Amino acid sequence: MNTTKQVLITGGKIVLAFLLAFMLTLIAMIPVMVVVVIAGIRLQDGGDFELTLEGLLNNPAFTYGSMVAQAAGFIAAVPIMYSLFERKAGWAIGWKRSGASRDLFQGAGIGIVMMTAIFLVMLAIGAVQIRGVRTDAAVWWDLSVYLLFFALVSLNEELFSRGYVQGIIRHRFGPATAILCSSLFFALLHAFNPGALQQPLPLFNIFAAGLLLGLCREVSGSLWLPIGLHWTWNYVQGNVFGYEVSGTSVASLLELESVGRAVWSGGSFGAEGSLIATVVMGAGIWLLWRRRDRRTAESS
Repeated sequence: MNTTKQVLITGGKIVLAFLLAFMLTLIAMIPVMVVVVIAGIRLQDGGDFELTLEGLLNNPAFTYGSMVAQAAGFIAAVPIMYSLFERKAGWAIGWKRSGASRDLFQGAGIGIVMMTAIFLVMLAIGAVQIRGVRTDAAVWWDLSVYLLFFALVSLNEELFSRGYVQGIIRHRFGPATAILCSSLFFALLHAFNPGALQQPLPLFNIFAAGLLLGLCREVSGSLWLPIGLHWTWNYVQGNVFGYEVSGTSVASLLELESVGRAVWSGGSFGAEGSLIATVVMGAGIWLLWRRRDRRTAESS
């Protein structure tokens, strides 16, 4: 099979998988809409619930319900596409693997260390300031809910981007092309997040995060290392330190204020939009690449 045909077939399967995930998301949105409408949830200003676009966007039940529906759609699309087209192809998504718990906790530890390093550097250079610390009882409920929520987000995005997209490209074109293309795909998925296009760094850093997570997948041979890293990266960034997570505000333990230029603080996109995050992720990519090279040399 020539290269052009392989590219078209592989690209077509990825597009089909995305369309299937989108369709399944719409189906999963049906019960969300039913619950929102029947409950007649009131808006934050105390007015009656209105079934308008503005009303839905300001409705927490709709917001979080739609995120769960999206995760369900993309998670379900992967095994469907794999069973229909890839089961006999001989490549693995990386879902089933011995040592999954070890990889998950190792990835989680890496995510905590990397985001804490970014926060401490920003604090040291004055890019952010701590305005306050939440001490109310509700904060622990918020932290518990978001711990589960970001676990679902990381599972959804890693299964689709690193499991299916990176896996199918790797099978046809090799690991380097797979990591590069899946990272571009990952950046594209975040292109419409709030603040993503206000400056060049947010999307570039999402691409760099894709490289980091893709290398985690390649080095470990498992999805669980990137899932763990992605999980705590988002959770510690948003719910502990108080940054926006890829442009989205979440409940947090600390209340931060950005000071000075967005290139250092990340601005409205959060820590991921800063040059400091670029450097930290670059260091992580370099260390993972060296680990991959050592493993390649040992196996040869």
